[in-house]
Amino acid sequence: MSSHTADAGPDHLTWQVEDASLALVEMTLNAIARHGELSVTRLRVLLAVDRHGPLNLSALAAHLAMSVSAAGRLVARLDEAGLLARVPAPHSRREVSIDTTDAGRRHLRRLRDIRRRHLAAALERMPASARRDLADRLRDLTLAATGPPPAPDTAPPDPPLHVR
Repeated sequence: MSSHTADAGPDHLTWQVEDASLALVEMTLNAIARHGELSVTRLRVLLAVDRHGPLNLSALAAHLAMSVSAAGRLVARLDEAGLLARVPAPHSRREVSIDTTDAGRRHLRRLRDIRRRHLAAALERMPASARRDLADRLRDLTLAATGPPPAPDTAPPDPPLHVR
């Protein structure tokens, strides 16, 4: 690690990580453009179901921070395209479970293959030791970003207010 990086404050490090993440997002968007069959919004739904599914519609909508009706319309389009499947949930006849189909997984695999080729080309331009260190640090960041939320503040709670 260079002394410049070691001396950088958290704000500077945040900017550096964001800049790197934007390069990764751009690689993903370029892969989407080349593979171009789905809008970014539909792809976002397909990815969410693939990573976190099967899901019911309410859980999917909450995960994507969108209304249930908007999520339902997107799921219907992806179901019509054969990329998602809506099936009765095993625990409730009223609930629908949404999952990725084989065609949906193939679509995502092709997209990931394109993105991985771009990543591999960028990684080849780095020294081997830097590649390994980057992979380790990205794994750490992924765990920090997807792990349990930080513990609440350990300060004692405020005393209760007494209303008369």
